[in-house]
Amino acid sequence: MAEKKNGTLMGRIAAASDTFTPKRSSLAKYIVDNYRRLAYCTLTEMAHDSGVSETTILRFVASIGYSGFPDFMVALRKEIEKNAPAAPSMDLFDLKQKNYRFPEDACRAIFTLEIEVIKDMLNKIDMSRHEQAVDLLYRAESVAIIGCGANSCCTHALAYALQIMRPNVKVIEKADITDGNAIQDLPKNSVCVAFSTPRYPKNTQFLLEKIKEQGNSKIIGFSDSILSPIAPLCDIFFEIPVKYITFIDSNAAFMVMIHSILFALYLKDKKKINRRIRAYDDYSKECRYYVSDSLNLIEF
Repeated sequence: MAEKKNGTLMGRIAAASDTFTPKRSSLAKYIVDNYRRLAYCTLTEMAHDSGVSETTILRFVASIGYSGFPDFMVALRKEIEKNAPAAPSMDLFDLKQKNYRFPEDACRAIFTLEIEVIKDMLNKIDMSRHEQAVDLLYRAESVAIIGCGANSCCTHALAYALQIMRPNVKVIEKADITDGNAIQDLPKNSVCVAFSTPRYPKNTQFLLEKIKEQGNSKIIGFSDSILSPIAPLCDIFFEIPVKYITFIDSNAAFMVMIHSILFALYLKDKKKINRRIRAYDDYSKECRYYVSDSLNLIEF
């Protein structure tokens, strides 16, 4: 009983294996064999891929001592994190070696770091989930973009372009009354996009919890780890590796991810989005907003 209440996911499965029905045994084998790729799996997806019903999964989860599927998924993510290879240190980028001389080589060192982070992120991206996220943004009635503190740069980078490409885009950066009203006003079929990097601003979790409770929005999250506090709240979650933390967040990989989603969204309906971009371009030229206004932003 103690193992069921306090053990790891794999420990609980092993301890209860003698009591499983044939269906639960089949599900247990599926989870043990495939847990590393199930970090962002939904109940429906797990049922489909494992060949058992959603009811069987929920009964299995209860039988090994979890309060529900979300609780089980938190334990599964911890199992993945525990058994993952050790995160690479800065030594892999020679930042502590004699290959670099500081401060002379600061630029070259950080560029090398960011390039390696982007390569690592590309290897981890589930392209089908990238496509799902783009489709959600394309079909959403409204989009709320959340990022507090240091994450506001990502929030505004996405919001600036998205507001040109589609209507009903709002930025939420605080947990004050105004932002609370904005959350309450989100219509059905809305999408929330959230950014949270170490050290994970509490306001971000609070806002996402309120959005989750309201039930009108799908949540797309970007953070550094499957153990990020926003991961359990997300319908689609992207892990953006963070290999080095200083007083400045490393945002290059986040910006590349934003660019890829915006570009894929543009390709969903170039004709429609081009009309909005053209209107923005014409207005900015009329206002003489930019010093150089000879560049055309769209395909003609």
